[in-house]
Amino acid sequence: MKKILQSLILSCFLLGGVNAYAADSAGTIRYMSGTLVAQRTDGTVRVLTSKSSVQPGDLLVTGRRSYAQVLMRDGTKMTMRPDSNLKIEAYEFQQSAPKNDNAIFRLLKGGFRTVTGLIGKRGNKDAYKLRASGATIGIRGTDFTSRLCATKGCEDDADAVKPVAKPKPAGRVMRIAGQMVAKQADGNIRKLTLGSPVFEGDTLQSDMASHAVVAFRDGGRITLQQSSIFKVEAFKYEKKGGVQENIALRLIKGGVRVVTGLIGRANRNNYKFRMSGATIGIRGTGFDAWCNGPCASDTSSPVASTGEPLNNTLWSQYAEVQVDGRLSDAGMQTSVSGQYTQLAEGPADPMNGAGVYVWSGEVVFVGPGGSFTVAVNQAAMIAQQTGKPVRILNIPAAVLQNDVPRPDGVPVDLDKLFDEAQAEGDAGLYVTVHDGQVILQKGDQQVDLGKGESGFTNDDILTRLASTPDFMGGDANMDNIEQNDGGGDQGCVVR
Repeated sequence: MKKILQSLILSCFLLGGVNAYAADSAGTIRYMSGTLVAQRTDGTVRVLTSKSSVQPGDLLVTGRRSYAQVLMRDGTKMTMRPDSNLKIEAYEFQQSAPKNDNAIFRLLKGGFRTVTGLIGKRGNKDAYKLRASGATIGIRGTDFTSRLCATKGCEDDADAVKPVAKPKPAGRVMRIAGQMVAKQADGNIRKLTLGSPVFEGDTLQSDMASHAVVAFRDGGRITLQQSSIFKVEAFKYEKKGGVQENIALRLIKGGVRVVTGLIGRANRNNYKFRMSGATIGIRGTGFDAWCNGPCASDTSSPVASTGEPLNNTLWSQYAEVQVDGRLSDAGMQTSVSGQYTQLAEGPADPMNGAGVYVWSGEVVFVGPGGSFTVAVNQAAMIAQQTGKPVRILNIPAAVLQNDVPRPDGVPVDLDKLFDEAQAEGDAGLYVTVHDGQVILQKGDQQVDLGKGESGFTNDDILTRLASTPDFMGGDANMDNIEQNDGGGDQGCVVR
């Protein structure tokens, strides 16, 4: 092969970068630095230059110090690193026929970074596949790097840089219907799919007619309902101990169903659940919470914000008030020991504000005007005019007939879901996800990888890695190619 490369390099200069392929190509070479050749299905070998075409069946081979970027017809970009062999096993793309999309690549040596195009994003989500070392990588609209290491630690990689340490996910999406995104602490937004990680500081937002179940590392779970916003303000937990465990969750808008995990059971004071103007104290519990209207808009009351007259329908047709530690039926006024407590007038709909319904255990519902213990099968709300938590007598159908799944009804294998192996640099296939989702599958096993996560497989194991190996952390030359979008037309450059 070395002699073939030398003769073909000479041909490259003589031909001056002539396009070698027909117009019905699968893609073109957008950038190259060094040597890139293609072995055709008929056994012929050709030197490729900038703007050369590639076809289904081509085996692309980069030289020892060579880089190349291939742009496929559907917009997929593949940036190959040195000493890499990548075969285009199948490729079919027609703008007018998304159901016929098909892209299958096989990594035989080295590595490359992929930013996927239309195939896999329209029509058949399984139309794009990458195969390597007996494993298949399924793509879900993704930017990822794959590296096939023949030796421990990919020791031939001299350009790798040490990556920034990634935090462990607080939870993962276990079930999803519709659309949900996460806004990170740095302001970036990422789409969440099945298996996607959820991190401390993430603010989750569900779309209309959407819901999702998230499982946390300590065994707790939530179901975020449609058109809702929910933040994981804090999450510290290690299965083997060694950290001060705590969790702080905030419902900003909409509704959520919650079941607590080990943190709430072991030390309930370390479990915080907040809404605007309300806090829920946990007692090893399952509950539904909602935050609408003035709660979601963070205003004191509709009256205070609009100046409109009070609604003459009393809260009392839904609630009873706590006076001197005792409960009594709520009317316009309630007399206890000669004292009068007036339940303020306001909107009749208890869903218009902050509320809670308990279906397991109990909670302490705390508002500016006091606290109230809510037992199983009871509901309470914060009275908008007084800030007092009051019991809801006639629980709305929207609460009792909630169609989204209770989180404790979704089976979760925590060991499998959060199983993470240390990256020791063994020979095998490594995958790091920069954006989107990758499904790494081998036989009947699979690992779902989300943004910032890495996976590994060889003949013996398939696992999610606790951290990204150094040799997957970056390559200065590849980073430059990506940042400069291929670097423009390079012609036939040999180093």
